[in-house]
Amino acid sequence: MKPSVSYLAAIWTILRKDIQVEWRGRQGVPVMLVFALTIVFLFNFALQLSPDLQAGLAAGLLWVSLAFASTLGLNRGISLERENNALDGLLLAPMDRSAIFFGKALGNFCFTGLVGLVLLPVFSLFYPQNMLRLPLVLVMLLGLGAYTSLGTLLSALSIQARTRDVLLPVLLYPLALPILIAAVEASRGVLTGQSLGDVSSWIYLLLAGILLFNAGGLLFFETILEE
Repeated sequence: MKPSVSYLAAIWTILRKDIQVEWRGRQGVPVMLVFALTIVFLFNFALQLSPDLQAGLAAGLLWVSLAFASTLGLNRGISLERENNALDGLLLAPMDRSAIFFGKALGNFCFTGLVGLVLLPVFSLFYPQNMLRLPLVLVMLLGLGAYTSLGTLLSALSIQARTRDVLLPVLLYPLALPILIAAVEASRGVLTGQSLGDVSSWIYLLLAGILLFNAGGLLFFETILEE
């Protein structure tokens, strides 16, 4: 088997494992979704703003919901790997450690992306905006790609800490702030009728985040796990 094929097979094995665990337990995505929907409902009924102001808040609320929901999923992923020494089993597997990172990052991306795709029609229902737009979906996927890559890297850094449930958000939110700002600005631009070209600077920042954080996982994930 070619090394590249073996590497991709290892990534798929990790991703498939996470999907199977989620499918059997059905505890991660439903909790993330309920949490995100609760934020949407609370802000919709609590703010009681005019339609114009609600439209301006839609992009920000979308990313607040996705960021908090994704953090819940990342924390649960850490807990699962610590149970029954599952992490030790992964480290003993004959595969490159960076393949573990990419498999876990893809799993986190898929779960949070699923939550995001459910949230878009809900936002369209409660806010005077058509959120079911292909450019907005593209921005959401790019933002989640950068956010979950960074979150996966930091979750590995905090996995051995007793206060990992608190440590991960403390590390993640400040470092992810540029990504969240870019995602909010790009989303707001799309919702106000701008094309992707008009928000290209924010799109480039999201792409840079994806490349940077995945490169960090490729280079440093093994070192982080060994510490």
